[in-house]
Amino acid sequence: MAMNKNFQSKIFYIFFTTIFLNSCAVKNDLMVGSEIVEFALPLSFESQKRKIQKNPNNQLFYLNAAKSRVQFAYGILIEKADRLMFEDYYKSREYYNESLELFMISKNYLLIALELRHSDFVDKMKNKKQIDFDEKDIDYLYWLSGSMAGTIQASQGDPRYLVDLSNIKWLIENAYSINPDWENGSLHAAMMSVYLNDLSGNKNSEKLALEFFDKAEKAAQGLNASIYVTLAENYAVSKQDKKFFLELLEQAISIDLNKNKKLKQSNRLAQSRAKWLITRVDELFYM
Repeated sequence: MAMNKNFQSKIFYIFFTTIFLNSCAVKNDLMVGSEIVEFALPLSFESQKRKIQKNPNNQLFYLNAAKSRVQFAYGILIEKADRLMFEDYYKSREYYNESLELFMISKNYLLIALELRHSDFVDKMKNKKQIDFDEKDIDYLYWLSGSMAGTIQASQGDPRYLVDLSNIKWLIENAYSINPDWENGSLHAAMMSVYLNDLSGNKNSEKLALEFFDKAEKAAQGLNASIYVTLAENYAVSKQDKKFFLELLEQAISIDLNKNKKLKQSNRLAQSRAKWLITRVDELFYM
């Protein structure tokens, strides 16, 4: 799939907005970058850290601490950094660096938790060995892949973090094999994004991505705004199909936020991004 330079710089952002904000149990204020939440939420990180220090074998404490950091990093820091990139590069870098630190902490927490759940997990993941995962593992796999992808986005594709690309795909595929219909089709959306952003040269990646889009759309009954924004930014832009791009974004914007309460927060963020992308249409399309 041909990609212009601007598209490449965004390759992971919408992917993991789609995946991880679909399952965010975050207050609405977080999604609009409330200054109060931006100040208050990090204070809870210290409380979570103390809980882990007192209970180093509690897998759930690691998971919850990781989830809250990933949600904050994607819901506020990355969103701000992404938009400021065009207005204030140095301020944007500050947000990216802050989010990178949170993603790294989250990644480490989840690796510890999965080591507790499955002996030699890190080595088995590195070598893509089979592990007998079950339904309870999906959350851990899902959020670990988000932490890894977050480090790639926040570092703007630093090769030190790009090495996790194959791990991200392995994690999502394993989660998908357990329960593909998990959380309103979030894993269908995740698989769609994996193949939209596949750099392996697989000639079937585009076809598979569109098939997973159809599954994600059906699973969410057309109420997941993020998948339309994902397809617009990761597919329509690469194809330079302005008409399809605008149709997808209008579809996202038209979704009633009250139709699916579980998707309300992620839909609000996706709609906000869709409106912003529409203002950038002349930058994204050459003709």
